[in-house]
Amino acid sequence: MSYKDLFDVRGKTALVTGARKGIGFAIASALAEHGANLIVVSSQQTDNDELSKIAAKSGVTYTTFACDFRSRQDTLALIEKIKDMKIDILINNAGLANRAEALDHNDDLWDQTIEIDLTAPFILSREIGKGMAQRGYGKIIFIASMWTFLGGKNVISYTAAKTALAGLTRGLSNELLPMGVTVNAIAPGFIETDITQAVRNDAERTTWITGRIPKGRWGQPSDLAGAALFLSAPASDYVSGVVLAVDGGFLAN
Repeated sequence: MSYKDLFDVRGKTALVTGARKGIGFAIASALAEHGANLIVVSSQQTDNDELSKIAAKSGVTYTTFACDFRSRQDTLALIEKIKDMKIDILINNAGLANRAEALDHNDDLWDQTIEIDLTAPFILSREIGKGMAQRGYGKIIFIASMWTFLGGKNVISYTAAKTALAGLTRGLSNELLPMGVTVNAIAPGFIETDITQAVRNDAERTTWITGRIPKGRWGQPSDLAGAALFLSAPASDYVSGVVLAVDGGFLAN
């Protein structure tokens, strides 16, 4: 392979969940601009004018589906709709962080978070992974979190789910890599998205966090695009079972 082809995803098809905005939007945009056809899944809307324009400008196809990952039925219905599609790249990005102190974190909050952040990504990876394994090629990427490594505060179900994603990444990698499918995760640091809005509303905590980030700023969704492209492209064919932190140096400090 020529080195110039290391990041070539032209002709590949990528399914991205939670691509309506934030990290999912940034990753989907980067993949489209580098030639990947897009299948995007969102619970709130099935189309995104800006993303469709990026896809059209890049000359790639753009297909949308609606799915509420809180519902196992919805997730299985989505699988049925896409079962005949050739998907080369799966970005498990859709997520939810229910905030409550652990002692007040009721069963409904727990079940909802685990379903969206852990169970749905596993089901998607299992079912889409079957086609990848049969074809001998595929890229599965989970969006983990800083709380994959740390305890967090007032997000106990989110922390549990994101920690479990690290084990899911390693376990699936062990089984799927011999079949030509790499499985990795990206752990974003403190990124300016809807999920972190509550933290950013706390001026004291925001100041402390920013002061601990060696890069000196919170991340933007676009900061995740390069890592996602790397893990989606031939450049990472010998990389699997890895949880890659993209955190401005936070974990190292």
